[in-house]
Amino acid sequence: MSMKRPTRRSILAWGASSPLLATDLARAQTTDRQLTIADVGAEPSAAMRRAFYDPFERETGIRINAVPHEADPVTQFKLMVETRSYLWDVCMLNSAHVAQLEAEGDYLGRLDIPAADTADFLPNMVSPVWMGFSVYAVMMAWQTSHFPNGGPKDWRDYWDVRRFPGRRSLCRSPTFSLELALLADGVAPADLYPLDVDRAFASLRRIKDHIAIWWANGAQNTFLLESDEVDLSDSWSARAQAARTAGAPISLLWNGLYDVDGWGIPIGSPQASLARTFIRFCARADRQAEYARHIANGPTNRRSFDFLTPERALELPTAPENFKGLTGFDAAWWGTNLAATSERFEEFLLE
Repeated sequence: MSMKRPTRRSILAWGASSPLLATDLARAQTTDRQLTIADVGAEPSAAMRRAFYDPFERETGIRINAVPHEADPVTQFKLMVETRSYLWDVCMLNSAHVAQLEAEGDYLGRLDIPAADTADFLPNMVSPVWMGFSVYAVMMAWQTSHFPNGGPKDWRDYWDVRRFPGRRSLCRSPTFSLELALLADGVAPADLYPLDVDRAFASLRRIKDHIAIWWANGAQNTFLLESDEVDLSDSWSARAQAARTAGAPISLLWNGLYDVDGWGIPIGSPQASLARTFIRFCARADRQAEYARHIANGPTNRRSFDFLTPERALELPTAPENFKGLTGFDAAWWGTNLAATSERFEEFLLE
């Protein structure tokens, strides 16, 4: 079904009614030495302020205004480009957002980052229109006291309720859950994609009756681990580390998947030159290391570990020992299959 193409007037009216965009309307028409950056807000935004925004302001004199975008910023991003109402100059996008924007049109501007700036990046962390700077993982966590002789060593073990009995939790989302179900069924990480959806749901049915809680967001996941509400759970790596920092006696297994957050700019933006300068700044090893000190996500620049303590490195997804147990999330596959798979997943939960 086609959508009516938005007009400049409609996006400005929509933005004025949105708490996420209204503060930017006054400066949307200006091209002075400032940038408006849309990020995910909350603690990550505070960490970006320390690692990227304030240091960039001090070095360049270019002021950074940070605003939170919606959980899925793709629609907002497209509307700005289509109406040429550039309320953001830079936007935080994960690999799925980028895949969707590239599939639906010409929305992302070129970054023109010199190859030397990203020579030490991990593979597939930069493209002509996007630069990853923050890697997060989906991994396993289990209560150490519940498994005094050692807990599961892989997702097959997680599915083995006889050898490893306990209250289990999984994320209430098909993304990542289907991948974990296939790993539990013996699929090799290199053979995950394209996902065998029928096989994944068959695997999920074997564990479904043993899932005490299907968690819906990161805060709930952290709470479950901190409060000892479950004995085993999948977890986003930064959430698991947050639970540990709060005192939860949990063990972590770096066996799962990873995805990446990065920066993109709307094509045609009058602030594109300044935006590229900022994104190049975020490629620096020292800046990514500073971000990783505050949020337990992994830098994409390998040299960032030169600026981190060995103890902190062990907590991050892209530390070599951790990263080798993780498989990259295929955003392009999910971009094509998300709608149908999500509907099937909800039906599965109601069975």
